[in-house]
Amino acid sequence: MNRIRSAAGKAAYLISAAAVAFAAQAHAQDVPQQEAAQAGSAEAGLADAIVVTANKRSESLQKVSISVSAFSGDQIKRLNITDTTQITQQIPSLRVNAWSPNLTIFSLRGISQNNFTDNLEAPVAVYQDNAYIASMNAIAGQLFDIKRVEVLRGPQGTLFGRNATGGLIHYLSNDASKDAFEGYASGEYGRFHSWSIEGAAGGALAQGVRLRVAGRMEKADGYIKSRDTFDPTGALIAPGSGQDLGGRNGWAARANLQFDITPEATLSLWYKHAEDNNVATGGYVFENCVYLANGYCNTNAAGLSDDQNGVINGVTSEKASPWVHFGERPGRLDRVMNSYQGQLDWKLGGAELTSITNYLTMNKVYAEDGDALPFTIVNVDSRVKFHQFSQELRLAGETGMLKWQVGGYYLDMKYNGSHAVTGAPILDLAIAGNGGFSLPTVDQRYLINSKNWSVFAQGDIKFNDKLSLTLGGRYSKDNKSIDYRNILSDPTYAPQPDPKLLFTDQDLAAVVPGVNRDHYGDWAARVSLNYQATPDALLFLSWNRGIKGGNWSLSSNIAAQDFRHRPETLNSIEGGFKTTLLGGKLRLNGTVYHYIYDDYQAFSLAGGVPKVYNSDARATGAELEAFWSPSRNFDAVFGATYEHSRVDSIPGTGVQFGPELFPGAPDSEYCKNLGGVFRCDFPQANIKNAQLPNAPKFSFNYLLRYNRDVSGGNIAAQVDGVWYDDQFLEVTNGLGSLQKAYNVTNLSLTYKHDQTGIALTAWAHNVFNKAYRAYALNLGILGVTSIYAPPVTYGATLRIPFGANRWHRPGGGTQPRRLRVCSGHRRAGVPSPGDEGS
Repeated sequence: MNRIRSAAGKAAYLISAAAVAFAAQAHAQDVPQQEAAQAGSAEAGLADAIVVTANKRSESLQKVSISVSAFSGDQIKRLNITDTTQITQQIPSLRVNAWSPNLTIFSLRGISQNNFTDNLEAPVAVYQDNAYIASMNAIAGQLFDIKRVEVLRGPQGTLFGRNATGGLIHYLSNDASKDAFEGYASGEYGRFHSWSIEGAAGGALAQGVRLRVAGRMEKADGYIKSRDTFDPTGALIAPGSGQDLGGRNGWAARANLQFDITPEATLSLWYKHAEDNNVATGGYVFENCVYLANGYCNTNAAGLSDDQNGVINGVTSEKASPWVHFGERPGRLDRVMNSYQGQLDWKLGGAELTSITNYLTMNKVYAEDGDALPFTIVNVDSRVKFHQFSQELRLAGETGMLKWQVGGYYLDMKYNGSHAVTGAPILDLAIAGNGGFSLPTVDQRYLINSKNWSVFAQGDIKFNDKLSLTLGGRYSKDNKSIDYRNILSDPTYAPQPDPKLLFTDQDLAAVVPGVNRDHYGDWAARVSLNYQATPDALLFLSWNRGIKGGNWSLSSNIAAQDFRHRPETLNSIEGGFKTTLLGGKLRLNGTVYHYIYDDYQAFSLAGGVPKVYNSDARATGAELEAFWSPSRNFDAVFGATYEHSRVDSIPGTGVQFGPELFPGAPDSEYCKNLGGVFRCDFPQANIKNAQLPNAPKFSFNYLLRYNRDVSGGNIAAQVDGVWYDDQFLEVTNGLGSLQKAYNVTNLSLTYKHDQTGIALTAWAHNVFNKAYRAYALNLGILGVTSIYAPPVTYGATLRIPFGANRWHRPGGGTQPRRLRVCSGHRRAGVPSPGDEGS
């Protein structure tokens, strides 16, 4: 606690000191009131067609021949989004799996990587302020003082490169590009004693030198409550952990310093820091288990739990709340991240040079009760120290009918970690290695070095005012190596400090030569034919080839031939349109696509141990987005998706082991008691034609907002949400991990004062208290462990702007505030929309 207070004090001191310094500078500059009013009035509405950088240059979203969804910082505020994972509800085809900040799994059009080991990269790339974030452990975080979020669907391998097979998500922070002093402070309080404080300030320090600092701190109690297990007479069977799950405890801060080296060259320096301290996490609820006489769950022939009897107490089998857990072991997450970045933008006459250098470090420690039962069946402990260095050089220009970009990219990553599993999944290893077991643990220790380089080029050839062709390509080269050791320990049979070394990467390489090294080179490509039928209608047809390198399955029990999985390749054929209709009151955008996936990297936990297998896959789908502003007081946003997918073949469980839960436990259909341990042999070797995970056949998102002037200000009421069709949460498609269709609806009411810009928002999320799963793992004979998203939550947010960021209406407050659909025309008296524009 003292550490948290000290960290919070440092962040608060940093923000307040910068605010004082900027305030003095602002008084010296004496920003005119009218300039402040104009700057404030440029804030984007929820239906605005904002400027994006999907092609690594600023363009109206309506002019980009890619399936893109984007939200400006003002739109994110109005949606009350404060975490990087919360953007999914209003972005078609985007899903997220997350059970804590420990690991974030984004899915775009069903493309994801659900493996929870720390060494893997996702096929949906995540960028922060133009820098790629390689580790899935470093993605989740607090979202504050944000300029824009862009989501690009489909392969983006030519310009963005590494692992953008399924698409990418780009978070762009407010930087120090504005001279005028401005900022804000805000605070929030809500259900489960959740609270946060946030602030930012920025402006010119001297001629050509600007600084912006921002920070946020949050804390919340867990919403999944710990409970003891009692028998029907009220006698205690087993105590719970006493730790509620789903809470928050962390802080983050960043600073951006910009120098105008010359009128044509700007250097931007970033420092970002984030911490999660002793976050109560690492537990699950238990569900979808019909017990057999031997105490294990009923399964299908592939070894997957197929029952759908919902959340239960795993000991008594009684129905239980999805927001109550009975695990006995407290879990925790501690994580510290630092990012250092420099970006140089230099106009060189007919071209512009961009250099982006980033160095990121992350240290994480995580402990988990993996079985959701009040006994030690499966525990997981992991730690990782991660470092990445990246450098991008890019040259862009325009010559006659050609807009072009060429560049190179280098990435150096190091993982130093361990992944330890205790309990049932390794009983066979304990018996084979030690002749018996009490509480065995296999600790997988690994050191991975990965170096990647690539070169790329893309050009837009404009044949005439209507027809253009985009051609792009990228060649990438990976060089990876792993040093790997599997170490078995047991309090009785192999006690510390003399554990048993089971095998190393060298042992696996003796069976499959080179399996501990990966040298891979391949190319990505983009061809798009674009037709600007009218100034307000764009049609496009494209082919994109995306690539992702191979990696290793860190598993306590792995065959040499399964240790390294192969690279994957995705060929996407897409056609789409972007239109502005009804005199600028309606934007309607749509895309249809067909995916041809070779060697899709599919994750399976069959048998209780994580592995990634390669399989071919296919998917066909469509997306439609509508942004409608029929009047100055009403706006609506709608999105709809359709997808049909097929994964050819995923291995079933095969064999699974478990302890004898009580003396003389009987055999079952697939499981035989060998005396102290069960061995289960499942006859279905493969799962054929499965659906992609997190890929419902249909989905529909919606947002309705009405605002009206009141005395001295404006009041706005908003309802938004999303409906998802049935979807599997795992590619193995066991019915136990099927999430039935559900709807989530959110409400907010905001009052904003004209003269001061102060805004007060009352909000409620999941107002109908819908229970739906954010994450699930099908453990076969051990049932299904899940994490449910929060129940109804509610609270209030107060935001106070200052400096040029204060919003008031010119001319005495008679102009109503509205969320306008823009057709790309600049409005008189409103600053250029280069960052937030309409």
